[in-house]
Amino acid sequence: MKSRPQTINWNEAIAELVAMMCFVYVGCGSAATQFGNDGWILGVSLQFGLAITTLAYATAHISGGQINCAVTFALVLAKQKSVAQGLVNLVSQLVGSVLGAALLLAATAGGEGARDRTHTLGANTLSPTYSVGNAFVSEMLMTALLVYVVFETAVNNKSTARHNAPLAIGGAVFLAHMVNISITGCSINPTRSFGPAVVASLNGAEGLWQHHWIFWVAPLTGAGIVSLLRGRSISKESSATDSDSNAGDVSL
Repeated sequence: MKSRPQTINWNEAIAELVAMMCFVYVGCGSAATQFGNDGWILGVSLQFGLAITTLAYATAHISGGQINCAVTFALVLAKQKSVAQGLVNLVSQLVGSVLGAALLLAATAGGEGARDRTHTLGANTLSPTYSVGNAFVSEMLMTALLVYVVFETAVNNKSTARHNAPLAIGGAVFLAHMVNISITGCSINPTRSFGPAVVASLNGAEGLWQHHWIFWVAPLTGAGIVSLLRGRSISKESSATDSDSNAGDVSL
């Protein structure tokens, strides 16, 4: 029996592109304009958390509000998304990230008083006071926290907070940034890291690619672990619940 070809939801891909573009602009934009101010770490952490909450609410009915290829990867592993859709979403997120960073460069480059305080468009870098191992562990753990919250609040049919899952997800992003900003600038999102690194490098920033691999390998590792240990079981439970519900509907 031939398997049906996997169809691509292009509306989902476009929603991910637009959401990622906005996320990079407002999130990295807060770092670029507020870096060094009193309380800037708290402010930037809140900005990233509120940004993901807002954009997840805006796109949940279209794409599920992934806005992070580590989340997309976890959903593919848990069989919540097809491999084909996951790859298309990844490309869309990467393009959105580059566009968001380019718009941020346009908003902060040149002109009197206009400047990027980070000089890298808020790109992720390893703090010289921490080791590669420190960064890897923290990025992996905080991404695992985020993905765990996604599965338990947005995917799990037993969740009592599914319609308000973006609040919990945004809270997880805030918590991660409060820990990781001083270590890596906080990625937990490879696609968020990609755009600013590309655009800032093209604009003359140096050294952004030396540890860039951390911002891919560590988040994807954390996401993969959670997906395999918990996400797949949640997917099976949710599928069983849906099947039972459908059976009940048919019998009426």
